Amino acid sequence: MCQPFLFRKMTFGDIPVKITYSKRRTLSMKFDVTGTLVVSAPLHLPETEIRQFMNEKSRWIRTNYVRIQARLEKSMDHKVEEGGKVLYLGEELNVHVGGHGRVKKIGKDIFFPEGSDNESYVRWLKARAKEYLPPRLQSRAWEMGITYRELMITGARSKWGSCSETGKITLSWHLCMCPPEAIDYVIVHELCHRLHMDHSREFWAEVESRMPDYKKHKKWLDDNSYLMDLV
Repeated sequence: MCQPFLFRKMTFGDIPVKITYSKRRTLSMKFDVTGTLVVSAPLHLPETEIRQFMNEKSRWIRTNYVRIQARLEKSMDHKVEEGGKVLYLGEELNVHVGGHGRVKKIGKDIFFPEGSDNESYVRWLKARAKEYLPPRLQSRAWEMGITYRELMITGARSKWGSCSETGKITLSWHLCMCPPEAIDYVIVHELCHRLHMDHSREFWAEVESRMPDYKKHKKWLDDNSYLMDLV
């Protein structure tokens, strides 16, 4: 008996496609970090049905392909080398490398000592997170009249923040790449979990009462979650 294909490569116009077959009943698709469209299909499903599925979803495919290509282009520029760029509080900084001493940010420029690499940027970003995040959390908590037990700053890549039932709030230092308003949304979100330990209707109503425009900041974070993989 012939073994079924486990995967197959093809194209959809100029878009690279990888079809993965498994014991499933439905078709689904998503883009991976390289910009390849990955289609998950049932075993033995004819290619004609897969192409029909993609044709029906062509608008979604094109829209998201353009978006991920923009991300990839931005990722290529994001590096610690002369002429590169890095992010701090949502602002792109122009990278300059040379000389000695500490990393310095002057306006929209950031200066790294000779021999610096992305790890130098990570260390600088972690240091800024320790300076920026604790007082911002304290200020927001005081404004909202909500208490928490402690703050931990981690390198989490799966989510921007979390709150435990014991009142421990965790924030990722990756947040310091994001605009201040987006950081505030994460802080408000986690503080609201001190009142509702779920994502119920009541929870989101609480978030909205504290930050009426939270949806646009949440969308920014959702659209830019790939930043966690840049460093």
